[in-house]
Amino acid sequence: MLTERRQPDIPEWLRDLYPFHTRDLDVGQYRMSLVDEGASDAPVLLLLHGNPTWSFIFRDLIRQASQRFHIIAPDHIGFGLSDKPLDPTYHTLVRHTENLSTLIATLGLRNITLVTHGWGGPIGLGYATAHPENISRLVLCNTWALPVTRTKTIKIPFKMRLAKSGRIGRYLDSVLNLTITASISSRSHRTPSDWALEAYTYPFPNMKSRAAIQAFTRMFLDPSDGAHATMAAIYEGLKNVSAPADILFGAHDPILSKLPAYLLRDSLRNSREPVFFEHASHLLPEDAPEALANVVLREQPSAASSATMFKILS
Repeated sequence: MLTERRQPDIPEWLRDLYPFHTRDLDVGQYRMSLVDEGASDAPVLLLLHGNPTWSFIFRDLIRQASQRFHIIAPDHIGFGLSDKPLDPTYHTLVRHTENLSTLIATLGLRNITLVTHGWGGPIGLGYATAHPENISRLVLCNTWALPVTRTKTIKIPFKMRLAKSGRIGRYLDSVLNLTITASISSRSHRTPSDWALEAYTYPFPNMKSRAAIQAFTRMFLDPSDGAHATMAAIYEGLKNVSAPADILFGAHDPILSKLPAYLLRDSLRNSREPVFFEHASHLLPEDAPEALANVVLREQPSAASSATMFKILS
């Protein structure tokens, strides 16, 4: 079942930051919330967030692009305003890609401009490799398409380490939401406002509501054989995706090196040179919303102009 567009049931302070219409879609036994803005007959702009964020991270892009696009921005099951299964084994890359396929088929989305960030990349590219004919353009932000190696070199912020250390740490995490606040702060180049931090943590008020965050973190740091195989299949399938691709990276990403950007460039048939933004970190839509909007809204550049932009910004 797909509900009509409505104002979500959220506090007034959050509505000021997230003033968008949402719809609910039944995906199996769970309810998926999705932003639905813009004219339904406009070109489709599909926005996929990563971990531990939700569609809130695209708020600036939604505001700027809603006059030109029909914008769909789902909260993956387990995130944002969507239902949150307690069972961490629910969260697999295959299942979330199937959920995305259900959403696209139910809404009848065609000729999609797909914008992805973080874990939204593997999920969205999983769909794109299976349905390349339905993707008209890709904008990939600080994401990847292979299992990330050398994760032991990633520095875990103190608050996140504390949240995982014993009873006291877990208690403080449940009360203060240390995992999310530390994750957002450490992955942003510019410090988010107190209101923005409050908005990021709002959908995850207790430990039970954070099962997806923990599951996605484990899938990144210690992927199972199944996750490895799924990622490998996605990476192999990229050669079948002919849509033009922009690859945008915050240059100060503490999680990903620049290598995933070049691997995406080399694997996609119609990719421009990656652009690295010096004033952005892993959460590029939060750090550089104007730059992201400019790329999404501009006409397709020539190869020469893309190369020039790469030299200026990298």
